[in-house]
Amino acid sequence: MLRATLARLRELPDRAFEVIVLDNGSTDETSALAADHPDVRWIHLSRNIGCAARNLGAAAAEGRVLLMLDDDSHPAPGVIDALGGLFACDASLAAMACRVRLTDPPHRHDAGGVPGIFFNCGGAVRREAFLAVGGYPTDYEYYAEEYDLACKLWRNGWRVEPRGELLVWHGRVTRNRDNNRMLRLLVRNNVRMWARHAPASLRADLIESTFERYERVARKEGAMAGFEAGRAEARAILSRGVKSRPMSELQFERLMGLDRACAAIRSWADKCAVRRVAVWGRGKGCEQLLDLLKKTGLWLERVYDGGGDSGIWRNAEVVSTDAFDGSGVDGVVIGSLSPGVAEDEAERLSATWPGLPVVSPAPWLGAESPAVSSARHASIAGLPVETGTRPGALV
Repeated sequence: MLRATLARLRELPDRAFEVIVLDNGSTDETSALAADHPDVRWIHLSRNIGCAARNLGAAAAEGRVLLMLDDDSHPAPGVIDALGGLFACDASLAAMACRVRLTDPPHRHDAGGVPGIFFNCGGAVRREAFLAVGGYPTDYEYYAEEYDLACKLWRNGWRVEPRGELLVWHGRVTRNRDNNRMLRLLVRNNVRMWARHAPASLRADLIESTFERYERVARKEGAMAGFEAGRAEARAILSRGVKSRPMSELQFERLMGLDRACAAIRSWADKCAVRRVAVWGRGKGCEQLLDLLKKTGLWLERVYDGGGDSGIWRNAEVVSTDAFDGSGVDGVVIGSLSPGVAEDEAERLSATWPGLPVVSPAPWLGAESPAVSSARHASIAGLPVETGTRPGALV
């Protein structure tokens, strides 16, 4: 993976940039690659310290912009050149989520976060902002560290945007992935994150909805042991008390992309004469999306979900997607605030039901194809952790 990624980075036509590889206590061939890549900066760690390893790469980088990658992801030509110009246009912009597509056909989007965060397989960060807020947490191992960082950025007056013109390809290697371990860390870390950063008025609901969401995921993936372990760890953390530095409600809304979601839904509803809607799927941020629909004045008919559950969820009727026939509603709102996932689902549903108005509540900013600008200071750092490269970088 890493060998191929380094070869792809070397072939990019973009102006010169620095590549940092952080060997996070690897036991494979990673350390042996150093001799073949004297142009790459290598930081070798004797043990795996998880996502906190990226902080070392960021501190070592010489550039003003860090491009975070995994060892199986790489940017499209022109992306690195574009970064500096985009950051230069807006001094309050701390980070940008790239449009991450899977390398395997049909090249669907990777499962990303909500609009106000980025994921480490493809995200650009202003180094100054990253260091100012303390970088990634040191007590997470993996998973949800990007949310923790984004919360700190928003709370300190910075912004994060999803940029559709910044294309990154992700191989998304899944071998050796332990679903039980993943669920344990997802539950524990997301609860810890909301306990630290959520507005006080929303904290309890966000924590409870985290438990509910990941229990559904665990049942689907056959990872209930991991979920239960994570829930126990999370409850222990809450019982000990968590030092809270909450975002404001407005900062939380911007993190979730609710302001832009509201504008997109209202514009779509007015244009297509939509009044009665269905929500398709229960993806990231669907809880907040249901609350938002009430403010738009649209009537929610029901939520269609492919998870097999049915009943009442957050005062809405949930039925199987198999029962959807397009009748009884004027249009469909995709139930995810993840820009890539929502775009894919909107395209798929529109192709299945031609003529049915469908909207993504999480539109990208920027164009579809990677833009190239006269950027000067962009950086790429790759930091492999376990099976992945974790980056920070410089041009």
